[in-house]
Amino acid sequence: MRLHSPLPSRAFHCFALLLLFLVSVSVAYTTGGNPPSFQPNNGNKKDISTGLNDKQKSSPASFPLAPPERKLAPPFPDGLNGGQLVTLPPSEHYLLDSNLSGNTLLLPPRDILVWLPPDYEHYPNMSFPVLYCHDGQNAIFDSSSWTGFSWRLAGCLTRLSERKLLTRTTSTHSPPIVVMIPCADERIASLVPRRHLEYGDISQTFAQAHADFVALTLKPLIDSKFRTLKSVEHTSTIGSSLGGQASFHLLVRHPNVFGNAACLSPAFQPSILTAVATTTSTLLKRKRIYMDNGGDEEDVKVPFVDLVDFMSNNHWWNPGYWWLDTSLQPSIDAMKLVLDAKGVKYAYNKIPGGRHNERAWALRIHKPLLALYGDDEQIDA
Repeated sequence: MRLHSPLPSRAFHCFALLLLFLVSVSVAYTTGGNPPSFQPNNGNKKDISTGLNDKQKSSPASFPLAPPERKLAPPFPDGLNGGQLVTLPPSEHYLLDSNLSGNTLLLPPRDILVWLPPDYEHYPNMSFPVLYCHDGQNAIFDSSSWTGFSWRLAGCLTRLSERKLLTRTTSTHSPPIVVMIPCADERIASLVPRRHLEYGDISQTFAQAHADFVALTLKPLIDSKFRTLKSVEHTSTIGSSLGGQASFHLLVRHPNVFGNAACLSPAFQPSILTAVATTTSTLLKRKRIYMDNGGDEEDVKVPFVDLVDFMSNNHWWNPGYWWLDTSLQPSIDAMKLVLDAKGVKYAYNKIPGGRHNERAWALRIHKPLLALYGDDEQIDA
């Protein structure tokens, strides 16, 4: 028996169709016709690179030059986001400090990084507010954060600026200059983290030396090197956990230097509560204060493990400290009570189920930034 393959028949049909197409194109050319993409359109020729004709290209409304607006939702992008980074070596600040904070045994010298927003280069005659950031190594770059996730601070600020939500910065709604102060990473006698002393109980020398260094040495240096708005209302600070306490400490110890503070999951200790309770009410009433925390609520509990915390390219270990924000609630409530008794306004946000790490703070970083630089009604947006 002989088998017949259908392939020659199909090949013949394909060849016939191709021949028919070539003949039709040849007829179009010989009879004065034009291929479709070259047909005349009465001076209104379409540009195949844009899909627009001449009339459409001449109309700005039909050909927007601005890039599409990025969404305003966390997680925000990592990195500089169009800004510039300047490194200030210890020889320019720590090692020139003539105060007690200049003692290198109290405050070991370290580099300080400064983020300049995109408008700093675009508007050479403009001055900018300044945001001093505790635990600065965790602020902008995932790669330098100790948990592998940063706050994505620059990514959030640039997106708020795109939407003109930074109403308290510049005429262009630019982000502020961000001074990233890294915490000390060593332990004293291999036991006590130095960070816990610099950002810790404000009655002890290490914390006082740190606050004095930022206010009396670092701020004058920043004002001399960059185009800053130097007044109290344009000088802010931000921090998380003990860094939140260190930020509030600057308001209390140097109220004529710092005007605003944002405290994320702050670890307030008794001495800061006492200091606020005994500070003149009029000084704090002129400040912008933001606080927040996660933790357990009746119907929402912090999960023991969040697997996304471990999906970092830089660090595999990110505990999340599921218990910590819940345990911080009493001291935060005490601070709220003290502020209420003194008639001091503040913004407070509770994030049910929120964990205590950089990734959790990155998911709400727009709220403290709006509290510092936006309109009051935007904070809960």
